[in-house]
Amino acid sequence: PQFIVDLVKSCLDANPLNRPTAKEIYEIFNPWSLSTELRKQISKTVEINNNSSNNKIPSTNLGLSYKTHSETFYASRLLNFDNLPEPKNSDDYYERNDNIIGMEISESLQIDIS
Repeated sequence: PQFIVDLVKSCLDANPLNRPTAKEIYEIFNPWSLSTELRKQISKTVEINNNSSNNKIPSTNLGLSYKTHSETFYASRLLNFDNLPEPKNSDDYYERNDNIIGMEISESLQIDIS
């Protein structure tokens, strides 16, 4: 549903002050928890996801093994984050890919009746 897409966008806002609080998220979801139409949509989506995951080609295990040298050691180091650019929202990404959820669902809803 579109309200979930909008909520995700607001939760990913570059400015933390623009992100919804836990209480605001609860207030958004609480009325929808009683919606039978939303429950139907979620059930259908879960069913589609389960069916599509069963149709995927399983990954092959090539039997690769990685061995480390006995004298190898790993050392951690401090990272310098002083010169990071200011965070910004990627509005152009959302404009280009705003219908990506709808495309995936519509493709998975195609039924072969032959």
